[in-house]
Amino acid sequence: MKLYHYSVDSYQGAKHLTNDYKNNYQFAEPYILALRESRDVFNAVFLATMYMSREIKALGLRKFENYQKDAVEGIFEYVRETEFPNDTSRLRCVYYCESEQEALDYAQDDCFADGLFTKDQVVLLEVDVEDSSIRRYDQTFYNRALEAMKDIKIDSIFTYARQYFSCQRSDKPLIEVVADGDNTVLREIAY
Repeated sequence: MKLYHYSVDSYQGAKHLTNDYKNNYQFAEPYILALRESRDVFNAVFLATMYMSREIKALGLRKFENYQKDAVEGIFEYVRETEFPNDTSRLRCVYYCESEQEALDYAQDDCFADGLFTKDQVVLLEVDVEDSSIRRYDQTFYNRALEAMKDIKIDSIFTYARQYFSCQRSDKPLIEVVADGDNTVLREIAY
């Protein structure tokens, strides 16, 4: 199936996109391991990474404090592993859009609107993706989980993860397409 992907500062002309190209699993893994032990261990890891993330940002080694996002990804992955083991991992996939316009819109919102990246750093790709590996989820639940993490509402995040992986739809769904199977880059798209 033809899908679209925008690549930020990483695509170098390869014929295939790599699942988890940025190795995001490694950032969520401490939270996953902590949840396998207990919620108390998760809380301790969360507070420790809060401190370390702020130190790393203060030292100029990272642009953002990503500990909250990493914790949400950890919870989502834990829920997927324990309750939806046949579903696609958000951490071990490639994200796609259904249309070229949708990919352009996402790139605009994620990359250009806040001036973090230039058009020279973002490549829009048309990709042929193995149909059996494609999953569609409502990103609204993930976005709500990020908001809940600001107030450290862990139970709510678990609920949103279950809604996400059970393919529920919100009143205004924001569908994201993920796939962890084989893919082939068909072409770069100029914009």
